[in-house]
Amino acid sequence: MMVPSLALEPRLYWLPAALLLTVLLLSFPFHSVAAGNEPGPRMQPLSERQLKRQQDRQRERDRLLVQAGQAFAAGQLEQAERLARRLTAQDRTDPDGLTLLAVIHAAQGQQESAGRMYQQALSLSPRRGDLLNNYGAWLCGQGESAEALVLFDRALLDPQAPLPDLTANIGICAQKSGQWQRAEQALRQALGYDPDHPAVLLAMAQLQLERGDAMAARAFYQRRLAAAPADVSVLKLAIQVEEQLGDKAAAEHHKLRLEQARRADQGADAKVDQR
Repeated sequence: MMVPSLALEPRLYWLPAALLLTVLLLSFPFHSVAAGNEPGPRMQPLSERQLKRQQDRQRERDRLLVQAGQAFAAGQLEQAERLARRLTAQDRTDPDGLTLLAVIHAAQGQQESAGRMYQQALSLSPRRGDLLNNYGAWLCGQGESAEALVLFDRALLDPQAPLPDLTANIGICAQKSGQWQRAEQALRQALGYDPDHPAVLLAMAQLQLERGDAMAARAFYQRRLAAAPADVSVLKLAIQVEEQLGDKAAAEHHKLRLEQARRADQGADAKVDQR
């Protein structure tokens, strides 16, 4: 079982409007505790009864982790937190449970608590690439780009690191910190793993526009529109690109789509408020 692997999504607002990045759950791979990188002490052979008890605890632990992850993915944050707390109550030294709780707290806006949970998890398994990636993604979302990039570099040393999401995070965070060459290199590497990664395509479009290449930005935003449904972020970028290229008709087309997307978002919010 593995903890959630996170990737940053540029120009989406997470909780406080001042944040420039958000952390989105892209997948829920899971690791067992035994799959961590930290060597443990040599254990004496277990009796049959002890082995069965250990296996039962492991199955219960994995069940809670999966259920909490599924609840989080479904947006059921309170249920996810209850399950994650049951998991950490059973074992306070489980880095996967602590990381999942950190992810949930961050989504709930409890950033201080999320930071503590990430730190605790990483102190237990300081070389695990997935934990380093998740904590780095959260730090970058909090504006700590330099510290996040240090963690991402450490994550690259783990052969089991989630490279598609990790390289995406490196590229987006490097872009945020103004390291354009490193950003482009990492983003292109991420596209090698997944040519249709929406967050990476959007980041590449933004990067090309920042570097003054509006034609390249157009190519990447069009790929982003083909890869996933349009959202406010990509439509706003599309308008910028087309206005810079002088294509008024295309810009007006995307402005219309942007207005429709905003009305749809408002309608969804209203439905949530009525529940």
